[in-house]
Amino acid sequence: MERGTLTPEETVLACSENLLQTYFSLGLAIPNTTMIQEEGFRACVGEFDHPICNFAAGLNLDPWSAKQLRELAAKKKVFNVYTLPSDKPRHVGELLYRCDFRVGYRLIQMVAEPAGRHYGPHMRMAETAERRIETAQFMTEQFFNRQSESFRQRVAQATADASNMEIYELLVYDRRCGAIMLCPGDGVLGVYNLCVASANRGVGLGKELTAWALSEAHKRGQIVTLQCDARLQGWYSNQGFRTTGTIDVYTLSKSVSSDIMNAT
Repeated sequence: MERGTLTPEETVLACSENLLQTYFSLGLAIPNTTMIQEEGFRACVGEFDHPICNFAAGLNLDPWSAKQLRELAAKKKVFNVYTLPSDKPRHVGELLYRCDFRVGYRLIQMVAEPAGRHYGPHMRMAETAERRIETAQFMTEQFFNRQSESFRQRVAQATADASNMEIYELLVYDRRCGAIMLCPGDGVLGVYNLCVASANRGVGLGKELTAWALSEAHKRGQIVTLQCDARLQGWYSNQGFRTTGTIDVYTLSKSVSSDIMNAT
């Protein structure tokens, strides 16, 4: 499926599939994690108490499968359910609500047309196992600096082990100042874990990373998709992205865990 041939409906579907590919690739990279395929949903279930490997997505619910999902979630200390714009039926949120799920937070699904050649800081692909884990550790330090070292290490290892994910680092004078993870899909290039070191924020490096991703998509003939916190919707709109839907994150727990796979 080439860029320019996607209808609005196909774009939403391709973006959702890209997210599913990314989430399940990361989740299944956690040791002792399995995938559950039911008629109404796909789920990832693991021993690590974090939604990176305890979640459900790709929903096609009815009242019976919604109850099955509730039973599965109730067995876990943490468990997220992601509702995507391509999910069925349209009242999927109502089915979840009847089974005691509540929205914990919302992500915005956005897409952008690729841009032409970009001139800016050098981006280096982390090709070796050593470079992948080092860059993944950098990412987790930006997103989970309040978490324990052991926690960050497990998430970083899963990120590095997800072999179909491309990891790039932003180098300024040979020093790692930012990073980004890309998921190549069918006509779509997914952007995840876009981050800049705290000491280097406020000088436009986030814009540089975004512009680089748009340029990279242009080389591949793909559009770009990402999911971001609602507070950053305006910022990404200014970078050329448009909103195509929302991703509501449901949980049975009162605690809400952040998603490591946002663009922010």
